[in-house]
Formats: sequence, structure tokens, C-alpha cells
Amino acid sequence: MLGDHPDRLRGVWIDSSNPANTAANTSAVEQALRSLDLCVVVDVAMTETARLAHYVLPASSQYEKTEFTLFNFEFPTNYFHVRAGVLPPLAGTLPEPEIYTRLARAMGYLPGDNALAPLREAAKRSRPEFAAAFRAFIGENPSTAAVAPLVLYHTLGQTLPDGTAAAAPLWNAALLCARRSPQAVRRAIGAPDDVPDTQLGDLLFDAIVSARQGTAVTHHAYDEVWSLIGHPDRKIRLAVPGMLEWLAQLDPGTAGAPKEFPFMLAAGQRRMFNANQIFRDPAWRRDDPDGALLINSADLGELGASDGDWIAIESAAGRLVARCKRDDSMRKGQLALPHGYGQSHPAPDGERLTNGPRINLLTESGNRDPIAGTPYHKHVAVRLSRVAADEAAIYQTRSERIHRRAAAG
Repeated sequence: MLGDHPDRLRGVWIDSSNPANTAANTSAVEQALRSLDLCVVVDVAMTETARLAHYVLPASSQYEKTEFTLFNFEFPTNYFHVRAGVLPPLAGTLPEPEIYTRLARAMGYLPGDNALAPLREAAKRSRPEFAAAFRAFIGENPSTAAVAPLVLYHTLGQTLPDGTAAAAPLWNAALLCARRSPQAVRRAIGAPDDVPDTQLGDLLFDAIVSARQGTAVTHHAYDEVWSLIGHPDRKIRLAVPGMLEWLAQLDPGTAGAPKEFPFMLAAGQRRMFNANQIFRDPAWRRDDPDGALLINSADLGELGASDGDWIAIESAAGRLVARCKRDDSMRKGQLALPHGYGQSHPAPDGERLTNGPRINLLTESGNRDPIAGTPYHKHVAVRLSRVAADEAAIYQTRSERIHRRAAAG
């Protein structure tokens, strides 16, 4: 985005993501987003990224629309849960299928209701008739293949119970699942032996969308597990040549912190309380409200600071100020800041204040794993310093203001 190449990235569409807070090197990300000719954000909250966008398309929350959960914690039985909305959407918001429907129609990608009406009528009559009509429609209108989920949403989706039209694209997924693992699907949904395999996909889809609780979608026998491995020899590849070459070159002598940044920070520690970028109200954070920097008592003493003081943390990429907390479970020279803070939120007087440390002010996208390209969030070299009394007072006042309502509640 910030390069001078004539074909550099000039427009970005961001859906349900907050890179201005969650991507490495926050300052550079913010600068890049501001440089765009067009930035559009679809989200349920006015995130840090949304505040930098040219257009914000507000989506309905998870309680106001159809969503799903896929979970396999009870393997060999796997479950899928279609969750219907339980509240009407807030005024001015739309579920994502409606947002993308309007855009696709405005751009000429999605046919109008008159063209989709025959498909909708076929879906009301029978699933086999709809399947034949849908295949014929895509064959006659190949350009609509790119928006097939929206076609299903506006046709098959209109026949689904409890307003779960957004689950219609799962139909094709259910067909593919039944085709790949017919016996596992048959066991899960309890299909009689006389039901042909060709009908299992529709039965699975109907079971998923008609239930308001998690539905078993496959039940595997353990000797079938090997069939799920994609390699022809059904063996798991543990040796990754590039990774092994990199591991052989590691030198423990170079793993320590550089002299100018003598501490190693885990930027994004998971603690008893974790939240994603949707939970922005400080009232949710009854414990650790400021997202404290955990530090060994010896390091705290050498710094001349006390438990609860405001400390400046500086890396090669940036600087932030956080409240410190003595924690002797941390090794000397090791620090930790929590995941899930740094969101802006209105104080009682309406001013937007940042709640907790924006940890990616400290991370650097170039300091990353050479295999996966993932920045080293858990290994950030930093230095610490006490902040002047006037700066500490500013942070203390901001903390009190943003948490006043939480304390009152």
C-alpha cells in the first residue's frame, strides 16, 4: 500500500477484521490504511479500522442473524449447529447476506428476483426438482457461479425454517460430505439401510437446518480415520524439508535479547479473561481492567518502580505505556502483556479513550517466522523506563474515566 509501484494496492475491503489493532506494527498499518483510495469495512462495531475507512457497512450482531458453529471435540462424532437469530436487527444494520446481495445486484453479478423466481418455486416443490433446476440455471448462466451462495440464499433459502435462509449454501457442503463419507453420515443421522446414498446429502442438510441445537453430521469408525488423509499412501507427512533446514541453522547463542532492548516480551498472553475485537465495553473487564504488564519483582526493583506504576515499553517499532503488575511466575528478563485490549471506547463524557495496551504498536511485521511468515508476537525485544509523573497522571486519569461505569456497575 505504501510503495511507489504503479500497481500498488489502492483499495481494500475488510469484513469482520480489525487489522489496525490486530496486525503487527499498528503505526504502519494505520498509515497504509489512510493512504488508500478506497477502504470499506463491514463490521458489528466501530473498530479502529472502521474509524479509518471511507465507508462503514454496519452488520447485525450474532444474536440478530443466522450463524453457525462447527465443533469436533467429541470425535468420532462431529457436530454442526445452525443458530437462528433471536432478536430483530438494530435499525440501520443488515446481515451480511443482505449486504452482499445489494452489492452483487448493483454490480450486475446477481440476477433479479424475476430471474430467480422459477428456482424458488422449484425449491418449494421438491429438493430433486430444485437440484435439477439449479444445475441448469448455473449451466445457462455461468457468470452466476461466482455468486452461487447468494443464488441459494434467495431461492432454496426462502424455504428454510426460522428465517435461516443464510444457511442455504450449506446444502452443497452437505452433499459433498455425504458423497465423501456416506457411512459416517448414515450413522450420524440414523438413516435406514434402505435409503440410497444419493439421498443422504439432502437428509443431512435438512437435519442441520431444521434443528435449533447442534446436530451430529458424521460419526466415523476409527479405522476410517486414515481415509481422511489426502495423501495416496494415507500417511501423515511429519518431515517438512524447509522447516528442518531452518531448525538445523538455529543458533541458541543469538536467541537472547539485544543490549539496547534487554527484555523479551510476550505480546498477547492469554489470561483468565480474553476477548475478541467485538467485546469492547470496559465493563466486561472486571479483572485486570488495564491489561497490566507482568514483570518479575527483581526487574521491577532494578527499574525503581512499584507494583501498579505506569511503565513505558519501547521496541524498535514503537512505544506504549502500561500499568505494571509484579508477578514472580515471570522469569527475570521476561515480560507479558495480554491479548485482546487496545480498543477505543467512549468515556462517560463521550470522548473515545483506548482501553488497555495496543500491543501491536510494539510488534514488527519484518520480525517473523521465515517458514510461515507469522510475526513474532510472543518474542518481542523491548526496553522499559519509568514515565514522568505528569505522563503517568494522564494515563491514570484516562483509566479512571474509562472504567468509571464498570466500577459503578
